[in-house]
Order: sequence, then structure tokens, then C-alpha cells
Amino acid sequence: MTQSASSRPGATQKNPNPQGKGLVPLLQDWEAMRTDLTGPDSATEFLRDYAISSLVLVAEFRFKPVPGKPYYLYSTSSGWKLSLIAPGELGRLDMGSFLARCQLGTDMTWELVVEDIDRDSPAARRAQRFILGFLRALSEQSSIADSLLTYVARLPYYRRLLATGLSSQLSSSVTRFGGEVKHLLAREQAAIGLLE
Repeated sequence: MTQSASSRPGATQKNPNPQGKGLVPLLQDWEAMRTDLTGPDSATEFLRDYAISSLVLVAEFRFKPVPGKPYYLYSTSSGWKLSLIAPGELGRLDMGSFLARCQLGTDMTWELVVEDIDRDSPAARRAQRFILGFLRALSEQSSIADSLLTYVARLPYYRRLLATGLSSQLSSSVTRFGGEVKHLLAREQAAIGLLE
């Protein structure tokens, strides 16, 4: 029976990753997406931020969103797609039905530019259904804090990172607005104005 190098007396164990490759980019991405922790000012803002950010985070995208840069949200036959390409720049490319320009805030919440929304478009109707369903599901949760995404393994890297950042941002607000959010969710009218 032979001993491995690491089990021999006096042998030093080699570090298989001495430069920390893989860890450094993750830490850099996490630092770049850290929240500013200002948080929403009311329960209504909390619900709006959570619902709209969740809508954007279910969209397919494979790039690193940067706070303050405009992105474009489209409704496709298979779901939602977040794109770097504005509707006027698409040419022959079919991205689906345009909903709105959106922007990632430094607090990791997403904002839709409501002036862009055509209220009669298929994308706007689909977004309204998503938000109503989201609020209905949220109202059935025993705890708002438990519904916040902390880690979803099936999400691609940047969506997972953004979901974790959003959860971190909103979790501090749950303690301030939890009861008021539950009260708003109990009313059927909670979704009115979230896309306005």
C-alpha cells in the first residue's frame, strides 16, 4: 500500500488553485452589483420594485447588465427577453412585442420607462397578467421575507447574481414594510399603478 503525497509525514499539500482563478471574477461581479441600500420609501414602492424587478429577472439575457444603462424588454412566444437592442434598431430581427425600455438601478431594482408602454399592446397585457399573478402568489406566502430569492441554481450566472442582489436590497425593507405590504396584498387593487 502506498501513501499519497498529502498523507506522508512532512509532505506539504499543494493548492490546486494558487491564483484564485474563478473566485476573483465572482467577487468583482458581486462588488460591482452591490446595492446602495437606500431601499423603497413605502410598501407600494416595495411591491412595485419587487414585481417589476421579478418581471425583468425572468427575462432571458446573457450579458452583464450595468446600472444606469438602457435595456429593452420584449415579450416573445417563449417568455420575456431583455435586449441591448432598441426597437428602432432591430431591422429585420424579430424580438417579439416591445414592452418598455428599462434600467437597472444602483440598488439592484429594475425600473420600466412607463412612457414607452403601449397599454394596448400584447406585451403590456402579458406584463399586467405577470404582475397580477406575482402579487397573488406573494399574497399566499406566509412570509414576504421567505419569498425573496436568495439563490436559484437554475438561473444563469448574471440573473442569479442580480436576484441575490435584489433580495439583499429588499430584505432590509421587509422589516419596515412587511405588515403594510401584507395589507396591500390583501386588497385586490394592489396591482393598479405598478405599470403606470
